[in-house]
Amino acid sequence: MPGWQALHEEFADEGFSVVTVALDLLPEKATPWIHAAAPTHPALIDSAHLSDELFGFNNVPMAVWIDESGTLVRPAASASIEGRRTTTVPDHLPDPVKALIAEAGRIPDIASEYRAAVVDWIQKGSESRFALSPHQVIEHSLPRDRSHAEAAAEFELGQHLYQSVGRSAAVPHWRRAHNLDPSNWTYKRQAWTLETTAEGAPSDLMQPATEIYDGNWLSDVLAAGGGEQYITIPHDLEK
Repeated sequence: MPGWQALHEEFADEGFSVVTVALDLLPEKATPWIHAAAPTHPALIDSAHLSDELFGFNNVPMAVWIDESGTLVRPAASASIEGRRTTTVPDHLPDPVKALIAEAGRIPDIASEYRAAVVDWIQKGSESRFALSPHQVIEHSLPRDRSHAEAAAEFELGQHLYQSVGRSAAVPHWRRAHNLDPSNWTYKRQAWTLETTAEGAPSDLMQPATEIYDGNWLSDVLAAGGGEQYITIPHDLEK
């Protein structure tokens, strides 16, 4: 968030605004981040994961671009604007942790390219080569077939049951959502962290395997082709 907050401040006078949205079934988990953003720019909590459905977000961080007329000019894609720091994996860590860190290091880093594209759009508007026509937005949007639609329904039903009945009622529907749309990391990570986050902790980034759900972050990333395939890279920013 700090990078986006700084970008918002840098170009606010040019009419540019950043709206950050936390995807979390439990709003209190995201509240510290919301407070950190205030009062610089709007920061919201999507506890129903509606932005997943509406914009096609399947991971975080992702973003869409919306112009001053309310028209979508870039579809959902990975949206980091701060490059990752080089991480040395300490030898004393357990092998599973070292493997997780190593795989995370293989995730493509397009932060500088993405930030430059955003700035180009801010400065040139519809004349920017990164501002797409409605036809191009549709062409480059993530596909949404029947299985994706069914996964969204299963995940939504699971959310309702989690809040109204309890975890055990939600789990079967979340498992089906994971199987129907294995590329949707927001569905997986929401369910996993509810099971593995320690009491009092804000989140669990390691997300170890449990008996409740098949897989975990590392095994599922490897099954999908490794860290290189983990994010949705914009078609015109691929290295």
